[in-house]
Amino acid sequence: MADLLGDLAELRRRAREDRHAYSFPLLFFGVASFLAVPLHAPGSASRGFDVRHPVALGVYWTAVLVVGGLATVWWYRGRGARVGIETSTEGYLGALAIGLGGPVVGLALDHLPFRFSSGTAVGLIVLAAATVLWRWKAPRAATLTAAVLGTAVLQHDQPAIGQFIAIGLGLVVLAAVERSTRFTTITAAYLVALCVSAGFTPLEGVTPSTWSLGSVVVLPGLVLVVGGLAGLRRG
Repeated sequence: MADLLGDLAELRRRAREDRHAYSFPLLFFGVASFLAVPLHAPGSASRGFDVRHPVALGVYWTAVLVVGGLATVWWYRGRGARVGIETSTEGYLGALAIGLGGPVVGLALDHLPFRFSSGTAVGLIVLAAATVLWRWKAPRAATLTAAVLGTAVLQHDQPAIGQFIAIGLGLVVLAAVERSTRFTTITAAYLVALCVSAGFTPLEGVTPSTWSLGSVVVLPGLVLVVGGLAGLRRG
C-alpha cells in the first residue's frame, strides 16, 4: 500500500510538472522588454519621464500585451494537447485585459476633486484586497471592481512601468493556477524587481538619455528572461 501511494504521489507530481508551460510568456515579455529600450529616447523636456515618441511606445506595448497574451494561450493549449493536461488561461487573459484597461480608467482619476497622497500605496492596497477576494471566491463583480480600480490607480501613479504591472497581474494568475513553486518564486522576484525599478530609476533631477529612461525595463526584463531560461532547463 505504501508503494502504491508513493507511485500515485509521483504520478501527480509529474502531471503537475508536465502542464507547466510558463517559460514561454516569461521569455516573450522579457525579450520584448529589452527591444523597447530604443523607444525610450528622451523628448524635449529636461527632466522627468518624457520620451520622444510616446505614441509609438504606447502602441508597441499594447501590441506586445495583446500578441503576448494570445500567444501564451496558444502555447498553453498546444502544451496541454501534447501532455493531456491543459492549464486554464481564462483568468490570465482577464488579468491582461484589466492591465490594458487600467490606463483608460485612470483617465478619470485626473478629474477627481481630490488627489491621493500616495497613489502607489492605495493601488497596492486595493490590489491586495482584490487578491483576497479572489482567493475567498467572493462575488466576481466585487473582485473585478477592486482589481480594475487598484490597477488603474497604480498605473496612473507609475506610468513608466504600467505595462509591467499588467504583465505582473497575468503572471500572478498563472502562478496561482499552475501551483509551481519555482514559477511562484520567479513571479515574486519579478514583483520585487518591479518595485525596485520604479523606486530607483532616475527619472528626476538628471539629464535624460535613452539609457536612463530605458533602464526602467532592464531589471524586470532581466528577471523575466532568467526565469524563462530556468523554466526551459526545468522542462
